[in-house]
Amino acid sequence: MGWMYEWWIGLAKLLGLPEAFQYPFVARGVVAILMLAPLLGGLSHLVVARRLAFFSTTLGQAALTGLVIGVAVGQPLDDTYTAILGFCLLVGVVMQYVRRQTTLPPDTVIGVFMAFTLGLGICLLVAATRRFNIHQIEAVMFGSVLTITDRDLLLVLVLGTLIGGAVAVTYNLVLADSLSPPVARARGAPTTAIDYGFVVIVTVAITVSLKIIGALLVEAMVVVPAAAARNLARSTRGYLAWSIGIAAFAGLSGLFISTEWRVPSGGAIVLALSVCFFISLPVGRLLRR
Repeated sequence: MGWMYEWWIGLAKLLGLPEAFQYPFVARGVVAILMLAPLLGGLSHLVVARRLAFFSTTLGQAALTGLVIGVAVGQPLDDTYTAILGFCLLVGVVMQYVRRQTTLPPDTVIGVFMAFTLGLGICLLVAATRRFNIHQIEAVMFGSVLTITDRDLLLVLVLGTLIGGAVAVTYNLVLADSLSPPVARARGAPTTAIDYGFVVIVTVAITVSLKIIGALLVEAMVVVPAAAARNLARSTRGYLAWSIGIAAFAGLSGLFISTEWRVPSGGAIVLALSVCFFISLPVGRLLRR
């Protein structure tokens, strides 16, 4: 990862950016954003197409519960990825199973699971605070690009590459199933496998981005880029490109805001995403004329 830091520091000096943007921890943040933008931005339009925006919120709540479970069973506070990923995968797969088995509207089923994970997390949090200070989990709840480590970057790189490869191979099938499941089923697409497989992909993507964006704010990064891109794109490829571009721009802008004004990086990134969305509304109208 060292060459990436050197590349950013050299570019920051070349552009004449303030000295704060030349620090190694800021360089790590930039590298992390450039890794996450293609991952979450690329998944964003599929999440919106499959109507899973509310689902990602539930996974954010489940991540907080998984964190508390990990601490409760003795995992170090800064090494709870296994517990978070395991619990989120369990919740995601079971939620998808219930959605497919019941006649209730999908948002109702997701709301039930959100209430369950939130209630369980609150109860366990009260017990777990006897072992650590509750303020120590703020980085997981709200995100902090400036506190990530080389290990976090390596995890994002490895899992992001695997997820990106899986999505690239199955992209056409997933998109067809997202737009018209009956047509995809009639053409022989394995819709059940696509449903569960996409849930697993989204869960892993959200888990690896938690420390950067935060459990309570991760929904924005997998929903807002696609919402803004929808206003600007004129084709499927353009939709994908705009989603990734907006995610990268908002991520870097949020990082700069966080560094300059010392606010939580997760909140700054979400604020930048929101601004991008509202700007895309009038710009999209102009492009359609």
